[in-house]
Amino acid sequence: MCRPRHAPTVDRMSTRAITVTLAAIAIGALAWIDPLFIPLVTLGPLVSGVVAGVYGVDSRTAALPWFAGGLLMLVSDLVINGEDVVFHAAVAVVTALIAAGAAALGRRIRSARSPAPSSAR
Repeated sequence: MCRPRHAPTVDRMSTRAITVTLAAIAIGALAWIDPLFIPLVTLGPLVSGVVAGVYGVDSRTAALPWFAGGLLMLVSDLVINGEDVVFHAAVAVVTALIAAGAAALGRRIRSARSPAPSSAR
């Protein structure tokens, strides 16, 4: 049986799921450290998105940990403090959008740095 050349394998998909899950948990946990919160949600999605894009990660995959991390912030703050639901929902959406845009920018950087294919002689 022939498998398409770029079809993701089960191993690659499960590795990606584990990576996204661990990143989301780290984001949700780091958000509880007050001095880190503002740099985390402003610079984090931008830097991680560009780096992910340069390494060829698609925009949706780069955005997913930030969205899931924002939802973890929402749930944990709701359970512990009973507040800030709308704020954390907005943080989840905005950080995911920033990460997706930054990943698209990173992919453009990657394609610009790639050497042009040599012509056949």
